[in-house]
Amino acid sequence: MMPSAGTCTILALAACWIVWYILVLQPASVSNKPWGPRWLAVSVSGALHSFGCWYLNFSHNVPEHIKAGHWEEGKQYVFSWHPHGAFTISALYFVSHWWAKDMPGGIRGKQFVCVAPLLLRIPFLAEFLLLCHARSQDRKTFNKLLGEGATVAVQPGGLIEQVETDDQQERLFFPANLGFIRLAIKHGVPLCPVYAFGENQLYRTTGWVRRLNTFFYKYFKSGNLVVLGQGGIPVTPALPNPLLLPIFRNKLHIHLGKPVEVGPKEENPSDERVQEVFKNYAASLQEMFDENKYKYLPKEVADRGLEINVRSKN
Repeated sequence: MMPSAGTCTILALAACWIVWYILVLQPASVSNKPWGPRWLAVSVSGALHSFGCWYLNFSHNVPEHIKAGHWEEGKQYVFSWHPHGAFTISALYFVSHWWAKDMPGGIRGKQFVCVAPLLLRIPFLAEFLLLCHARSQDRKTFNKLLGEGATVAVQPGGLIEQVETDDQQERLFFPANLGFIRLAIKHGVPLCPVYAFGENQLYRTTGWVRRLNTFFYKYFKSGNLVVLGQGGIPVTPALPNPLLLPIFRNKLHIHLGKPVEVGPKEENPSDERVQEVFKNYAASLQEMFDENKYKYLPKEVADRGLEINVRSKN
């Protein structure tokens, strides 16, 4: 039996995209050069940014951060943002547009964000992220970007923090080897903590959803496959639809903290030095959280404070 015309079309499109990925997207995902025209990146991300500003109650402190002298022109930083949330809406809707506009640094090709390699294999999303200077979150690429003098943003919580998202508890996870700290020390680049207050409250969460997503993560290393969408209806990102939008007009505030100096460069920092820098970073992050939690979080969530976890090596 011959396949239908529709099936042949789908197979042909899939084959074309695979070739496109191998020849174009995959090399771009590990490149230290901008990909695609700037006007397209600014236009597409700008549309999403405008929608986010209308749809959510959004605010940020970037102008105050710069005015306070925490951003030095021409200086490198490692931006580490928290929490992951159900879908990193703060990064997708807002930070992507800042990076597309080369904000706040102002120099094209000197700001990147490292994301999970899986995201750079999803049609349309991969192209959008690459336009906005996203690159693969592997050690080799991260190291190369820092070595070229770029500022790099990273979300250290990863998939485990995503599947553990709880709208009633601010909870962070850090990898056991603290790789982003090690690379910051290797290149002598200060760490800038960033907290998205309200990210965890953009979707309602329940115990059974976390257990289900944790199961899929444990056995298939996937992120959130089920969330409670509009009206509390269970939905999956595998089937994009309007029910996947965040809760309308929920508050979201992106706050940049004071950079944490890591000291002189060291090619292979000891575990003791890595732990010392992490301790300073966690203290700075905690201080920033405590200063702002009652402004931007529900009181009952703010009362519970911030839970910081470092994963074991096992």
